[in-house]
Amino acid sequence: MSLTGTPFFVLTIIVTISALVALFVFWNRIPGPRPARVGGRLGLALFSQLTAVVAVMVYVNNSMGPFYESWSDLFGGSSAPPVTTAVGGGQHGRGGPSSDGKLQFTQYSPGVMKVRTIGAKSGIDGSVYVWLPPQYRDPAYAQTAFPVVELLPGTPGTPQAWFGTMRVQDEMQKLMAQGKVKPMIMVSAKLNTLGGNTDAGCADIPGTAKTATWLAEDVPTLVRHNFRATKDPAGWGIMGYSAGAYCAVNLTVQHPETFHSAVSLSGYNTPESPLVTRDPALARANNPYLRLKEAKQQPPVSFLMAGSLQDQGTVPAARALLGILHQPGASRLLTVQRGGHTPDVWRAMLPEALTWLSARTASEGAPS
Repeated sequence: MSLTGTPFFVLTIIVTISALVALFVFWNRIPGPRPARVGGRLGLALFSQLTAVVAVMVYVNNSMGPFYESWSDLFGGSSAPPVTTAVGGGQHGRGGPSSDGKLQFTQYSPGVMKVRTIGAKSGIDGSVYVWLPPQYRDPAYAQTAFPVVELLPGTPGTPQAWFGTMRVQDEMQKLMAQGKVKPMIMVSAKLNTLGGNTDAGCADIPGTAKTATWLAEDVPTLVRHNFRATKDPAGWGIMGYSAGAYCAVNLTVQHPETFHSAVSLSGYNTPESPLVTRDPALARANNPYLRLKEAKQQPPVSFLMAGSLQDQGTVPAARALLGILHQPGASRLLTVQRGGHTPDVWRAMLPEALTWLSARTASEGAPS
């Protein structure tokens, strides 16, 4: 049974109600000596409380994230057996390729498609969610290679949160109708590659997981192979919130051949994952602030650094990174006055973030 499915949530409600009924029915009917009766009542009370807590946690996971997409995400590990395919010489899991070598996407929600695959270079087993703008199927855009924005969640978090809690597709529809943004493909891929609460640090960790390779090489290759997406790095942006914001900046600094613009929503500048910080060389390699500060020639990329004045540290971190850019160019700071480290704040930042990304990315062969 799926962790995020309605059946599991309904089951938790049924178990909670059953536990409460049992508490009232058997409270005065437990046989045996007094210590046994007291122990039984305590057990019933604790069980009813536990079931209620589980039901609330499942509801929060489904409605505000999801923070965990599957049981393997929650407890760690992977449940998908790899299957060898001819796509890019890599491997793919469920939702594997069709006869023409392309992956078979399934519908996740209206307008959003999903596939589960294994990265050809990273070997990471992860889900990828794709939203195509309505213009993608318009005959007038048949020769257009669309710009792409890769979207990263926080930790813990799941890629579908961008199309659930964040509702980025709704914001795109509204902004396109207002003429403020051009059509762009939105892609969100698994960030928490180690499952559970283990932070992979958005890095290639020797002997553990090549998360950076997965996000900066495998996912873009998958998108270009399956959709009319521009191959020009100038048409690729990346955006994340919280840990995903740090990751967006870090990947852009490390892979300017893939991404030319990055949006950081309430991010930070230095790695926090113990798997990264325990290795000084790895930590330094994944510190975008230091890499930019020490670079004789900084990569030709731009950043929109956003933070809330009530979210301690986010605005100072944004200003610090912008302050070391040799040529700020289109890079700029976005601040909001109120709000903490929450999806409400990040949703409020979306209009300006998407408008900025639209101005930074270019499509190929778009109709005039």
